[in-house]
Amino acid sequence: MQSSDKKKFVYMAFYSKEGFTFITTLLMMGILVISLPFLSYLIQVVTERSDQSELSVGQFFLFMRNEVMQAKQLQVYPNKLKLTAKDGATASFELYQQLIRRQVDGKGHEIYLRDIQRLQFISLPYGVRLMVTTIEGEQFEKEIIFYQ
Repeated sequence: MQSSDKKKFVYMAFYSKEGFTFITTLLMMGILVISLPFLSYLIQVVTERSDQSELSVGQFFLFMRNEVMQAKQLQVYPNKLKLTAKDGATASFELYQQLIRRQVDGKGHEIYLRDIQRLQFISLPYGVRLMVTTIEGEQFEKEIIFYQ
């Protein structure tokens, strides 16, 4: 038969045979009320969306503006933009798979922007309008003035 002697192996500073008391419940509720606002703030920080694509497209528009300003001739096609520089080199910008690339005289592969679903160029009397759609579905549009 087993012995009925109980041995205490764990030291407990606050040992109560009564279980939860009203004070314990109030203490738990207080901790819960204090920590809930921090929890909602933490969830908000984690789910905040990134503006990386907006920044990338803005930088692309800045590069395109600089390229158009330095060009002496502008040829606009629906899916391609050709710029002729003062030295005679022709740079073309087009959508290649999910990239916007730049080629000079049909050679090279310089990537200007990634994760692009659609790129469209529209000729204007004073320049060109660029319309970019990312793979997330965000649409961006910019009009660039061509100074002759």
